[in-house]
Amino acid sequence: MTGQLVVQTILNSFMLSGLYILIASGLTLVLGVIHIINFAHGAFIMLGAYAIYFLSARWGVPYLFAFVISVFTLGALGMVVEKFLYHRFWGKVLPCLVVAVGLTQVIQQGALVAFGIESKYMDSIFRGTITFLGARFSVERLMVVVIASVLVLGLLIFLKTTKIGMAMRAAAQDTDAAILQGVSISKAAQLAMFIGCGMAAAAGMIIAPIFRADAYMGELLLTKAFMIIIIGGMGSLPGAIMGGLLVGFIDSVGQTLIGYPSQILLFILVIVVLLVKPTGLFSGIVFTIEA
Repeated sequence: MTGQLVVQTILNSFMLSGLYILIASGLTLVLGVIHIINFAHGAFIMLGAYAIYFLSARWGVPYLFAFVISVFTLGALGMVVEKFLYHRFWGKVLPCLVVAVGLTQVIQQGALVAFGIESKYMDSIFRGTITFLGARFSVERLMVVVIASVLVLGLLIFLKTTKIGMAMRAAAQDTDAAILQGVSISKAAQLAMFIGCGMAAAAGMIIAPIFRADAYMGELLLTKAFMIIIIGGMGSLPGAIMGGLLVGFIDSVGQTLIGYPSQILLFILVIVVLLVKPTGLFSGIVFTIEA
């Protein structure tokens, strides 16, 4: 690899890492607070991509306004899903899994019927390129890193410093103790789904101009998010961040050197982590959601 290619690969890894961390953080939040694996997370990524395509590219709504509206709308949809579907199956792993997978299929098939089977492409409002050490990096990819960093940092600050955020952490750590302290578990669950699904939608919106919007675009990204929370540690937001950086780097370097077969390396890493340290490589980091 030439020096320029090395720099290009590292820059691409930051873009992938930012995207992966944003998705995995929302998934980790829901898992930590509600103790449910939200398999419909990928569907919300897809809905976010379609939302920004139609609102901004087709109907001319200003990008920032469309972004905010879509995040809040799909976050609210996540609250509806929690209230009328997931809430009934707290503590029941298999029924909740079936419901989540079924919901994913409903959303995906609904998207195919409503939007068609053809992928939707849109131009980014973030145009131009920057040059760093001879490598070129598009502004739209840089904005993936910026937006993801702002959202994840905002989530960390919210959970660490606000009363509501600390109540969510208490609910995740010990439900009974949190109830005795006056924490509303149902409200904590609703807020977790709102934030988690909103972050998934945001991920779909920032990636749609770079790749495409289609009914199945969230599947691979959801798989990567699961890898990240396994590698980083279940319920650990810092673990999701560190795991996202690691997976993004491996993904970028592997794609550059050997192409798609590099995905095998990630699955091998997940298997090794599960065998050697099932709690995750970064589970010892103090600040977690679940514990």
